[in-house]
Amino acid sequence: MSASSFFSRRLLVPAFAGLLGLAGCMNSQTASEAERPAAERGTAVAPGKLDAGSLLKRNIDQLRRQLGQPQEASDELVGADPNADQMKSTNGEGWINTFQTEGNTLVVTFNARNRRVSDIVLVGENEDDLMLRGGLMMTSPDYIVLPLPDGGGESGKVKGVRIIPRRK
Repeated sequence: MSASSFFSRRLLVPAFAGLLGLAGCMNSQTASEAERPAAERGTAVAPGKLDAGSLLKRNIDQLRRQLGQPQEASDELVGADPNADQMKSTNGEGWINTFQTEGNTLVVTFNARNRRVSDIVLVGENEDDLMLRGGLMMTSPDYIVLPLPDGGGESGKVKGVRIIPRRK
């Protein structure tokens, strides 16, 4: 055996072993590692989840048909709709209905005269969780999402997210 074939063989064996090792590592990621997180993918709302953004497109009467009756009772001082005196003093603006749906609390502000929804607050303490549960995207062309700080100043805690429609 010549010296050149000895060195060639000596270099080929580690190179071949290295290639085999690389081949063994390829496609060895698990499905969870290979996929991007749902928030990054911008996925659509899964069935059974709340689509808070689409609720903004409805008026209060349509919301009541979809979500059920609000928690405010008609016979309360501040009921589901303003009485004649309240309508006169508030002009029907800024009226609130609270709904419970799919484990979520929604506070809906609307104009009692024209029935148009002004905003929706999804109540909760974890902004990321609220975004996911509400099927919300920060980059939506249809609405703006604002965190509602929990009054603690710099605590970074929230008491919900406010969803405001973009009027076109």
